[in-house]
Amino acid sequence: MVSALSLSSALLLAAPLTRASRCTGYTLGGSTTSRSPPTPASTISVCTVTPLGWGRDDAPQIMAAAEACGEDGVIELPAPYVYTISSRLYMKLVRATLNVFGTLSFTPDLGYWIDNSHRIEFQNQSTAWIVEGEDYVITGGGWQQGGILGNGQAWYGRAAGQSNQFGRPICLSLVNSTNATVKDFTVRQGQFWTFYLQDSYDIKLTGIYINGTNTDPAAGAAGLNYEVNVDGLDSIRVNGLTTADWVFHGGDDCLAPKGNSTNMVFRNMTCVGGGIAFGSIGQYATAPDYIANNISPKYGGAGVSGGAYFKSWVGVAEGSPPQGGGGGTGRVWNITFDNLRVENTTKAVYVNKCYYKVADQANYCDTSTLQFSELSFHEVSGYVSSPYGVSFNCSGAAHCDDITITDLDLTYSGAEAGIYCDNKSVTDSVYRYGNESQTGYGLGKR
Repeated sequence: MVSALSLSSALLLAAPLTRASRCTGYTLGGSTTSRSPPTPASTISVCTVTPLGWGRDDAPQIMAAAEACGEDGVIELPAPYVYTISSRLYMKLVRATLNVFGTLSFTPDLGYWIDNSHRIEFQNQSTAWIVEGEDYVITGGGWQQGGILGNGQAWYGRAAGQSNQFGRPICLSLVNSTNATVKDFTVRQGQFWTFYLQDSYDIKLTGIYINGTNTDPAAGAAGLNYEVNVDGLDSIRVNGLTTADWVFHGGDDCLAPKGNSTNMVFRNMTCVGGGIAFGSIGQYATAPDYIANNISPKYGGAGVSGGAYFKSWVGVAEGSPPQGGGGGTGRVWNITFDNLRVENTTKAVYVNKCYYKVADQANYCDTSTLQFSELSFHEVSGYVSSPYGVSFNCSGAAHCDDITITDLDLTYSGAEAGIYCDNKSVTDSVYRYGNESQTGYGLGKR
């Protein structure tokens, strides 16, 4: 005889439903041509998980549900339940839906996560949760509803403004994935980067709310950014990425596509505390980085170093990643921003040719061979906290080419903010305020 308590704590497998009856109105991500076909006569099973309660770890039973229903199935984590996640998660989903309508609460057991998180390739970073597969959907069920509570305050206080501490885990990593969608998903107080994408194709993240606000008053007293590394998304080797309808509040990059991220659309993004960063890139001397074909319509940033910015490591390698590196090469091209609005950012747009972590690398700021070209910025407006609202400080070893800015309306202290260009580095550029235009190089304002 099963008690009521044990029944409510069990993994519940609903009776299988036929694909025809279950899939009415069900939308899979990506293009039809690239989807793998379902097994003939397959059915969709529904696995519903309720919490064990009393602080017990729900990760094993959630992974068991993914194992049972992760192919042509649905995994349900209903609201208003809070699921305790005390150990790392991994799941493979194929033509499946994961409904996180409740909250996955990752424990602030720093020792466990430092020692046991999944290790990822890039920068020897770590992640608490890996999902791979194809044609899957992860949803939180609505705006600011289901998702993740990272209990990140413990990590913010431990880091105390130091970046890239070993073992600090990314919230959710999508790897080796095709036609995957994360939608209507909320992450509060994430431990580190919110999303990480690697070796994936056709990924969509829409309706995302991220709030990584620090609540420790010691940060303000010390003048430190305790929200450092609270990124929205970082990616490497991803082709086909769409982000749309985001609200982000963190202390680092809102979006940070890194090496070999191509064919991206960033639409209707609101980012507070961090902007859209292309990079950092050029960190690995043996792995060229290429970022191409991005369009970003309707994007707003506030209270950050920049709205849209490009970061390349110096051309001389010192130290080891994540706190060292450099000497890499590559190219960033065909990047377009339309309707970029900033509020109290240092700059609206900038190129930083001198990204480094080892102090001695400051001596090699003009050595990066990573090239930026075909950069277009239209309808750039707002107010900035420095005299130059746009800065193209490109490397003498690799000129920036074919830069266009139109309809620029930036103010600094009530006056028009200027454009700064390294006079050795920027060529074939057009800057236009309204109908005024100027072509050429130049140091200083317009």
